[in-house]
Amino acid sequence: MESAKELISSSLREKQTITLVGSCVVNYKGRAGSVLPEGERIVILKPDGTLLVHQKEKRKPVNWNPPGCEARVKLGSEGLQVISRRSKPKESILILFNELKLASSFELIDEEELQLVGSESDLVDMVMADPNLIEEGFKPMEREKTTRYGVIDLYGVDAEGNGVVVELKRSKISPPAVYQLGRYIEELEKKLDKKIRGIVAAPQITSSALELVRKQGLEYVEMEEPPSHAFEKISFDKSQKKIKEFQLKSNEDSEEKQ
Repeated sequence: MESAKELISSSLREKQTITLVGSCVVNYKGRAGSVLPEGERIVILKPDGTLLVHQKEKRKPVNWNPPGCEARVKLGSEGLQVISRRSKPKESILILFNELKLASSFELIDEEELQLVGSESDLVDMVMADPNLIEEGFKPMEREKTTRYGVIDLYGVDAEGNGVVVELKRSKISPPAVYQLGRYIEELEKKLDKKIRGIVAAPQITSSALELVRKQGLEYVEMEEPPSHAFEKISFDKSQKKIKEFQLKSNEDSEEKQ
């Protein structure tokens, strides 16, 4: 436990990401209070002060502290203690480890932000590049047209010059999207004083949404899902080797056996 304490202390000072796996008790004190009895868990401490306590199932942490918290570690008679404190509001999480199976520290190099691909915006881009995806002769005039009911994905005219409102979805059209399209058309018809066509376009549509489309005199166009270009844009710098990992127990056990 002493070597684990030293690892955690130095890693906190160096603003590294810390992962701990072991048997622990978790106490929370703040606006309320909670106790998580002893069990084997994964604890993650991030350089921005975030603390996460994960059990073996489910994606959400069972306990956590947000960015901006301060963490410290100490070794007592009961075991290894990791304490995370938040100043406003005053909250603290105490994790008492009776046994550690893994303690690791990493300097993670990551300055990227999540980029969404395959969104409604990508569908609009596809139609702008090839308007015949909606129908032959369709001419886009305006994207993200604002109304009091929301933003129209795409507004244009058909081959005969009629106004067309297009609502696009990247996966499946459901009834709320059809109702939304109806409200867009109602407003534009009053504003422009002419009949407006309405089209919902997506790879799929629910049976209830399709029935609603027919009842309201609208149209459905089946479109392919927008392609994902995420992996085409990824490049790796193979010379970048800045990750440091320390695995305590396995290394120490192998040294003892030798």
